[in-house]
Amino acid sequence: MVVQLIKQAVVLALIAIYFHITETSFIYAHKEHIFKLDIFESLFFVFLIFLAFEAFLFFIGQVIKLIKKDVLLSNKNFYADKDSIEVIQSLEKDKLVLARSQFDEAAILIVKAMGSITSGLMNEARRSLVCLRKIIGDDAIIDILMLKIYKGEKNFDKMEQLSQKLIQNEDIQLVGMKAALEAQIEKKEFSEALKTVNKAFEVRQDLYWVIGSAFLLRAQNKDWLGALEVLESGIDKNIIPSQKANRLKAVSFYELAKQAKNDGDQTKFYKFINQALTENPKLIPAALDLANYYIENDKQKRKAERVLSKIWAENPSYETAISYLDLYKKDTISERIQRMEKLAISNSKRPSLNNLILAELYIKAKKYAKARTECKIFLLKNPATEKIASLLAILDKKTNKKTLQNNKDIVIDYPRDFQWVCANCGSIHEKWEPICDKCDEIGRIYWHLYTDNKPSEIEDSE
Repeated sequence: MVVQLIKQAVVLALIAIYFHITETSFIYAHKEHIFKLDIFESLFFVFLIFLAFEAFLFFIGQVIKLIKKDVLLSNKNFYADKDSIEVIQSLEKDKLVLARSQFDEAAILIVKAMGSITSGLMNEARRSLVCLRKIIGDDAIIDILMLKIYKGEKNFDKMEQLSQKLIQNEDIQLVGMKAALEAQIEKKEFSEALKTVNKAFEVRQDLYWVIGSAFLLRAQNKDWLGALEVLESGIDKNIIPSQKANRLKAVSFYELAKQAKNDGDQTKFYKFINQALTENPKLIPAALDLANYYIENDKQKRKAERVLSKIWAENPSYETAISYLDLYKKDTISERIQRMEKLAISNSKRPSLNNLILAELYIKAKKYAKARTECKIFLLKNPATEKIASLLAILDKKTNKKTLQNNKDIVIDYPRDFQWVCANCGSIHEKWEPICDKCDEIGRIYWHLYTDNKPSEIEDSE
């Protein structure tokens, strides 16, 4: 800075000598005042401005140097082994201070331990943690990696014990809660798991695993109102997709309706079951129960017919058709056939189901030719199923014909026509259940006709 000022002073002196020889002066006018400055006065004024500007630049330069020195690490210093790295472990005063070489070694050991855990080499992972502990001591990362080792070894008792230690640390409290929850579920300790997930729900309500686990455990505990509370929280925070939210709400309302029915509260039953069908118009068991409610309590066949007609158009099933036909118990077989023929018109999603039901009715009416026609139409598009094979066996016996080569052991040789199937794991159920007992998915069990090309063709499997 001094050298720069000297250079500027020399330049100004030369300019002053030149203007002095030429006897030049400067006149400065401001409003009504006129100032006349000789060359030396003018140059001195300019020199002061230069001096102030240089002082300002010097001040800025010093501030920048101070920032670089106290805050930033240069590339040269960052890679030097003699430098240290401070890692704050908690809000306490204690810090973990590592040399750069130690930091690199610790990072490599963490990666090696995680890789070994993923590969199932738990002993190798333990050896890496022993070396890591020598560098960083009993840091929380050691406990987190040990949790993964216990999980890989399926040692859920130790996993749960260690998770309790992590829960005491506010910084990683949720990590401990999630580990405890996983261990308790694996050990089938659902009451303890419910307590753990309720605590997690009080701490954080914006995490998917918290919402999902809380909903499932409350549902398994038959606390459907509590499950709805959790679900609404997840919906408010946009954690749960709308399609899945509607499915879960429909199941919750339907289960609440069944509880209300068991308690004899018909008002709540009617309210909840309508809410269930609003959320999911394809929920077959809810529609069947609502139709039965209209018949048993109000004797209103028309309302029951509307409910069954709507669900038949949305999600046709064998049970729906039979319930619809049973509304009019005094009908003759011919009248039942006429009703079914009208009902078949609104079923464009499962036309093979129409053929199956009509074939059964035609046989009862002794219209064997029409029954055989329906069976043939069915077989044009589908393989033979249990019911079709049974019907053809009856027809062959009545008409002395042999349609199928094997009419013996029909149950063994031919698949079932329809059943309840979990869209998530594919397990088969005798009836609709809110929760699959194989994979714990909620509301994924749907009515499946064997001839459906896709399992999720009618009901959304997400």
